[in-house]
Amino acid sequence: VMYHRDRSVVYLVLWNGRTNRDKCDVESVKRRSKHLMMSTRDDIIRLYAPFIRDSPPWSLSEVIKTLFTSTLLLPTRMLTLGLFLVLLFLFSSLSLFCDYITDTHTLVAQEAKMPFVIIMATLLKKGIHVCIRLLIRAGIFISFGVLSIRTISSRHSIDEVEVVPDMPRPALYVANHLGWLEILVLLSQFGCTFVAHKYIKDIPCVGSVARALGVVFVGQGESSSETVKQRILETYDCIIKLLQLEANPFSELHTRNCPTCRKCYPPVVIFPEGTTTNGLGMLTFRTGAFVSSVPVSPVCLRFASSQHFNASWETILFSHHLLRTMTQVHNNMQLILMPPIKVAKDPSREEARQARYFADMVQLTMSDCMLSHWGLSTPTSGGKQEEALRLSMNEASRTAAERVPATVRGGDPTFPVWKLNRKHKMLFHQWVLGKKTDEELISEYRSLLASDNSLMSSLIGSFDLSP
Repeated sequence: VMYHRDRSVVYLVLWNGRTNRDKCDVESVKRRSKHLMMSTRDDIIRLYAPFIRDSPPWSLSEVIKTLFTSTLLLPTRMLTLGLFLVLLFLFSSLSLFCDYITDTHTLVAQEAKMPFVIIMATLLKKGIHVCIRLLIRAGIFISFGVLSIRTISSRHSIDEVEVVPDMPRPALYVANHLGWLEILVLLSQFGCTFVAHKYIKDIPCVGSVARALGVVFVGQGESSSETVKQRILETYDCIIKLLQLEANPFSELHTRNCPTCRKCYPPVVIFPEGTTTNGLGMLTFRTGAFVSSVPVSPVCLRFASSQHFNASWETILFSHHLLRTMTQVHNNMQLILMPPIKVAKDPSREEARQARYFADMVQLTMSDCMLSHWGLSTPTSGGKQEEALRLSMNEASRTAAERVPATVRGGDPTFPVWKLNRKHKMLFHQWVLGKKTDEELISEYRSLLASDNSLMSSLIGSFDLSP
């Protein structure tokens, strides 16, 4: 429990008080907890429930199991993880080399009308990507104990969306975001790519894998909407071409655009919440993924083995989270995969309003699906925090249902959704580290919410702007 004593407050005593990193012993935190106002604590739980660390408390059996797995299981998993990273780096480098060969010979091949080099490089790259997917699946199985990935196919939808039945592979997946582990799971399941920050390119090994998989990089402060929109449209056009080729394999399209276009892009996975949560609910979706208006395939995620440790990553140090994840005997995940859906375009809506409406309807579909398959998630924290979380979830579910028009929902309960963004999460982290007072946390919550037009224009989500 005291593995990182100097920072243990971040994940051990979240609601027993706060202190800074210089005075972070548990006893001082317990002394300060006596002065924490109950009403203020309840307000913070109600407002920031998706970011609260919701994991079962330590028990004697869990301590013994962790000591045992740390001695026997952890070293083996660390060694295999290093081996998998080396293999991924080699395969990624070979994939990037195929890209270089293709770029070098594209003009010559087109002039000579002999795209043989491009065809071979493209086929080799596809084979390498299959190997990368297999390596990732083996890596999360051996190194992280993801023994089971249960995928449920669901055709759940609401009246406002239209299912697109003739798309064998979607161009865009949207999913709720729990942490970093589901990224590897989705990679192994769908062979997809993601949107990531530019600094990822500079991380050893990870940067090479990201470039080889065609990750869409965006910079700090840059508007990613246009970049992501362009990539999604290119992927969608590629899928349409493949459908045309299947319908007429002897058309000119085969020799003119495939494979010399080199746009055999994998589908894009976007987490429209913009940050991670504890899995008890969702955050209101951002609209960047929906500007292109192409059909999207929703994916609902949850960790099915959270009775000992919740593998979501929201308010916990990465080093501690990685250690706990790798010392669990198993970490199982469940996925609900829905077919591509779209909404009808309304000429009276401008692009931003259409994207907002599309995002709301997709989130409402996912909310209904998660509620029908899994029901309301049950908090696992002990004592008063568990009860406060449960009350907050019920309130968020009721408020979301009341704000959605009756023509859409009819007042039925929904999976809890909070009107929060990534800035709220950073603010909450500062409060956990003792850099913000209770009053600052609540007042800045309101100012951040009022200044976010995307959140305020959404029909879905619980919020509080009362003074």
